[in-house]
Amino acid sequence: MAIKYHYLKVRDVQDVVVAEFIQSSILDETAIDRVGKEFEQLILEAATAKKLILNFRAIEYMSSAMIGKLILLNKNCKNAKIKFKVCNVTGNILEVFQIMKIGKVIDIHKDEKSALDSFSGPSISKWFGLS
Repeated sequence: MAIKYHYLKVRDVQDVVVAEFIQSSILDETAIDRVGKEFEQLILEAATAKKLILNFRAIEYMSSAMIGKLILLNKNCKNAKIKFKVCNVTGNILEVFQIMKIGKVIDIHKDEKSALDSFSGPSISKWFGLS
């Protein structure tokens, strides 16, 4: 049975499952636990597509405990052979990601378009300097 999302808006873009936070902050333990359950559901939704993007556009504040949920999501994606990327990480969240070197573990992109484009890899036109 699919759970109802409270903290994420999930949609399909091309052949990629894109999940976007809809809350601006995730700070309390109840919210973090709920997001963890929503991440588990995301793995099931992305199982066929094998591609998942988590969009941080709306997030301004999140507890450090959310980093643990994010790392677990990344690990579960790897185990399920799902390519996982994160985008639109800005402000304080980006600073924390940089300090913790999250980019060494999780593929981070500046925006959703660049994350989507990265799944297809370089096009022939890029190889020949045409784009």
